[in-house]
Amino acid sequence: LTPLTYSFTLQKERAPPWKIERLHRATTSFWRVKEDVRGVRKGSVQNKAGIMVRGCAVTALEALVFVLLTAVGVRGQGANMLGRPLTNVTHQQVSFNDATHRVALQVITPFVMQDTSLTGNDAFSGFTIDMFKALGEELEVEYEFFVANEADKESSQLPLELVGAGKSPGDPLEAHIAAGAIHITSSRSKTVNFALPYYFLGYSLVVKVPPSTPNPLTFLLPFHELLWAGIIIEMLVVGIVFFMMESPALGHDESDLVEGHAQGMFDAVYWSISALTCTLDKAPKTWGGKVVMLGHGWFMLIIIAAYTANLASFLTVTAQSPTIQSFQDVADSKGSYTMALPRGQSHEAFIKYEEGHYGYKFNIVWKNTWEECMDAVLNGEVDATFEDTPVVEYYLSNTISDPCALTMVGPSFRPVGYGLAFSSSNTDFLPYSQAIVHLQEIGELTKLAKAYNIGPNAPAPVSCSGNTSGSFFIEEMWGLITMTGVFVGIGIVVSVVEKVLKGKDGGAVAPAGDAGGATALNGTDDAALERYIKAGVQAGVEQALKMKMADGSGPTEAAQGASNDLVMSTELTVGLRSE
Repeated sequence: LTPLTYSFTLQKERAPPWKIERLHRATTSFWRVKEDVRGVRKGSVQNKAGIMVRGCAVTALEALVFVLLTAVGVRGQGANMLGRPLTNVTHQQVSFNDATHRVALQVITPFVMQDTSLTGNDAFSGFTIDMFKALGEELEVEYEFFVANEADKESSQLPLELVGAGKSPGDPLEAHIAAGAIHITSSRSKTVNFALPYYFLGYSLVVKVPPSTPNPLTFLLPFHELLWAGIIIEMLVVGIVFFMMESPALGHDESDLVEGHAQGMFDAVYWSISALTCTLDKAPKTWGGKVVMLGHGWFMLIIIAAYTANLASFLTVTAQSPTIQSFQDVADSKGSYTMALPRGQSHEAFIKYEEGHYGYKFNIVWKNTWEECMDAVLNGEVDATFEDTPVVEYYLSNTISDPCALTMVGPSFRPVGYGLAFSSSNTDFLPYSQAIVHLQEIGELTKLAKAYNIGPNAPAPVSCSGNTSGSFFIEEMWGLITMTGVFVGIGIVVSVVEKVLKGKDGGAVAPAGDAGGATALNGTDDAALERYIKAGVQAGVEQALKMKMADGSGPTEAAQGASNDLVMSTELTVGLRSE
């Protein structure tokens, strides 16, 4: 078909206006050149042929080639040849004519991931791949993805070489774009053109989580040491106040406290502490004591509620904090800490820069891939490694079998942007930059970051502990069990001492079984005997009154006389023993 016929065919098929206009311009140029050739032919008769004829013929041939290339939308695709870039391609103005750009990839999660069971573009996925799909819609361009080097898929230098880095002008190029998680650096910018960064973060340091150790005092951790001290002081003060307000030794006859100064003080402190354990067996009798109990009870209520709320989160095996807390700790160690890093990546340039400009000394074990570096840290071969923050975030949340085995420490360092690389003679980075900015404005890149759990939208770190079953282990309760055992032991000792002391004082005195007398046990002092008898008589009288009021019954006259004889017998016995 001639260019003009092809142009009319496009109009009939309702081709895009920009394509028809371009063909019209090319067709007009073609026929103008053809007329020039005819004029030259006439001039040749007049001895004006010569070199101009050959020059115009070449020009006509170039115009024809241009028309044909424009008609089929070819922009220099080929095995070893890429055409010169269009400089008039602008985002949302003129598209890439549905051209196909070959993209040399660096395989690095989560930006570029490869499924070797699939072929073609279907084998690739990740943040960068999804971004290319969005860019394809923005710029009307198709992509052909391939790994830059199957032997070293994670290398970022090989994709750059395929787009012209380190090559002379005019050398054949094998890719139109280099992509993955390629860092934009000043040295690389001298050999390739970068589009605006589509992601901007830095490195994160990764260390191994130390093994967890059981803490027998875990049950005390919900409260700080000073708070525990304040609680103990409060209970002692309230116990002393209770003793002063309620003790029989200080003239308070109606009291639940035992008699005696020492015994009464101990009983008052026990009363105060029992409010914490909810084992109250006493009640204040004075109004002052009741007011104090209100305040003390409210205080204990808040303490118990706060302790219970925090107890579950502390009754676990507590993990030790890593020794290394940031990259600066490694830099300041003068080589004491060992790091594993992938060779052939931007890590090498960063380490050399730090050593050359700041005088740091690093102890580095070089590995082939960053996954090998992670394994070296996990196995204890080295102390730490560092990698791009999105890579580490995705690895810890999606790839590693035990997310609590490794952890990121410290802030990100050495901020860097990730960009698409083009040949230094290629100006297509301009429309790509405009399209990337537009994707950022409409939130498309933010959605991708959320989808891959990276950046500010990454999920919170997993809460790690040695106990992930939801049940408490015996090691977590040793402290509580020990404390309970101590109290039980002290109680047994106190009980034994109490029995021994009572045995020395003698037996108790009780009324005789018959109504005619009483029996005194040897060794009982007069005061104790008198209190015992009076208490028994008072209890009997109260019981009789209750029976009388209830149904009219009560003690008979004989029984009443027996009671009187009992009292007289008791007084006589006390008097005789006193003498």
